[in-house]
Amino acid sequence: MYKDFSKIAEKIKDLYGMSEIRIIDSIVEVNTFIEELTEPLKIKVGFANIGSTMIELFQPLDDKSLYSEFLEKNPEGGIHHVGILVTDIEKEAKKWDEKGLKRMISGVLPTNRFVYYDTREMFGYVTEILDNVPPPPKMLEEIMKRLTKKE
Repeated sequence: MYKDFSKIAEKIKDLYGMSEIRIIDSIVEVNTFIEELTEPLKIKVGFANIGSTMIELFQPLDDKSLYSEFLEKNPEGGIHHVGILVTDIEKEAKKWDEKGLKRMISGVLPTNRFVYYDTREMFGYVTEILDNVPPPPKMLEEIMKRLTKKE
């Protein structure tokens, strides 16, 4: 998570010998479990694949998200969350819920579903569980309409 990840992206490319990092600006509709967060997330995201590891670089495009809140507390940026890929997100989320962990946000993207859990007091970062199962076609169509809608 960085205010501007362009310099970090170049360092990652150089260190790991990568030719490119895919970068997109996106507006992500989320289900929020944080009272103050009611707007969609507006973020720039960079994806760097290194073997079987993916690094996501996030840059908030407004000051109304849990990402911009992170940068207020950590102006230099850093690791906001660690993602764990699961095969059955509903089953896994139920386990995490039963442990009493607080959900922060959840959402459905064209490529996967995700849930953020507040593990900051335990680990110093948020934990994301995500799957690689795209949503049903009708839901995907709606998501794509929202993502490509001009403001």
